[in-house]
Amino acid sequence: MKVLKEVNLDNIKFKLVHGDITAYRADAIVNAANKYLEHGGGVALAIAKAATEGNPDEYTRLSKEELKKQIGKNFIEHGEVVLTPPLALGKIGIKYVIHTVGPRCDGDWNTELKEKLKKAIEAPLRKADELGLKSIAFPVISAGIYGCPYERVIETFLEVFCKFSTIVKNLEEVSLVVYSEEDVNKAVSVMEKIGLA
Repeated sequence: MKVLKEVNLDNIKFKLVHGDITAYRADAIVNAANKYLEHGGGVALAIAKAATEGNPDEYTRLSKEELKKQIGKNFIEHGEVVLTPPLALGKIGIKYVIHTVGPRCDGDWNTELKEKLKKAIEAPLRKADELGLKSIAFPVISAGIYGCPYERVIETFLEVFCKFSTIVKNLEEVSLVVYSEEDVNKAVSVMEKIGLA
């Protein structure tokens, strides 16, 4: 786990981290879920496996149960979140997994997709702040199998973070945890381009 960039804005710190989100110490980690909380691939599968020590189907069952309880239906929209317990992830200090759903881009990018992504990023920030948590870690939502352009996702994430930093009450640290080295370099370039590095 390597912190590559650290930026202080108002009362909150942003960290760009190279590593595995399932091994990252934060009060909450965010799962880039699909709308039915079926953890079948990508970061969702990695979190489900880590939380259950190898039984992702069990985490899907638990997530769907919480989805029904918390949202009252069988799917979540952009801007809605579902909380699940960390189970085995609690060993490293994680208190919650916050599930959010980003847009599916399939290589496209437009204002509507960006607005959906903003909602998917902002909702976990607000929920963590509301819960009085001090730290939260995100994967790069929608940039994997959902095919949103990587640099646009990073730009949108930083835009939402900068806006959120002006209204935050409890959160002190927001981390973006990037798994691959190639993607880390892209993220650093975006930060430098927008003057946040």
